[in-house]
Amino acid sequence: MDVTDHASVVAFCKENDISLVLVGPEIPLVDGLADSLTVGGIKCFGPSKKAAQIEGSKAFSKDLMQKYNIPTAEFKTFTKYEDAKAYVESIKHQVVVKASGLAAGKGVLIPETPEETQDALKEVK
Repeated sequence: MDVTDHASVVAFCKENDISLVLVGPEIPLVDGLADSLTVGGIKCFGPSKKAAQIEGSKAFSKDLMQKYNIPTAEFKTFTKYEDAKAYVESIKHQVVVKASGLAAGKGVLIPETPEETQDALKEVK
């Protein structure tokens, strides 16, 4: 079944008398499958598309935490490789490099040297 075709998933659930769906992994959640099931009258366990943004975008989640004073590590967000490169060249401490977006749990890099940090930036750009 193509889980990106929400109408087909809802129809399948109705045709097969499925009364509860647990949605996962993260891609169907971020795509809003839980919302489509709920609108279709199917009980669903999983966050809405809007709530799934917290997992789907590291930048979104960090901005949200900052906005509502939720404790989190200091962070900087960059959209241009050159800006990120200049930042890491200007500091003396180690950083964690995170790719924003769905990375299936593999979007965090922990470089130990300045060279590894530059390689990590290239990997996520």
